[in-house]
Amino acid sequence: MNMILSDPIPPGTRLPPERELVNRFGVSRPVIRESVRMLVARGVLKEVPGKGTFVWQNVSEPLKDLLNVFAAGRGPSAHRHLFEVRSLLEIEIAGLAAERATSEDICALKKINDKLARMTKKNRLEEIWPQDKLRTYNQLELEFHMGLARATKNEFFVILLGALAEAISESWTHIHDRSETRAQGIELHANILAAISARDARAARRAARENLKAFLEAGQEEKGVQVSKEGKHRRLGPLTEGEHE
Repeated sequence: MNMILSDPIPPGTRLPPERELVNRFGVSRPVIRESVRMLVARGVLKEVPGKGTFVWQNVSEPLKDLLNVFAAGRGPSAHRHLFEVRSLLEIEIAGLAAERATSEDICALKKINDKLARMTKKNRLEEIWPQDKLRTYNQLELEFHMGLARATKNEFFVILLGALAEAISESWTHIHDRSETRAQGIELHANILAAISARDARAARRAARENLKAFLEAGQEEKGVQVSKEGKHRRLGPLTEGEHE
């Protein structure tokens, strides 16, 4: 059931009536019933007598929980490890999106990036944003990347990136609080979108690689500055060879 597997439907949502599912997916009732039985057996859906069938947990939640526990135990290396995994996923996602994205996909992505740009421009005088504003910004940023994944028309990318969503958002916490980083990110998004709009898969992959490189460099810069007990900042020594990309 693509609707359950690829869309972020929150737990507790009631499944549409069988007739609507038949019309939406263009399959027979037996196929719908078998799919529902399979998802109930796997704990994704739950049947409540007299009330209907409900989403019990998003299919990526167990994987997400596992990845979050793993990332929390990686310590200082977590940022670099996340970068490596994102590189494998997001560079290919951008290339496939350039080949497969519909005009509606591209329009939706542009709208998200425009929202990010307006938010940044409106609050450009605020060097340090409050946490609620950063959360809103990070959520829009995540929607942009999930939109790219959906544009590939491959649900596996959506599931895998969705499972990494919390770890990715956490990695942005101390990166997006700098105005120059936000502005750079919006510009890099625009480069990805331009390549996708031009159906240039190679340029899209290159633009995604540049975006990830900026993410890595911003994270390294953040780690390179520590606050002393007196409130002063000091630059740490150069990164070791193993910490470079």
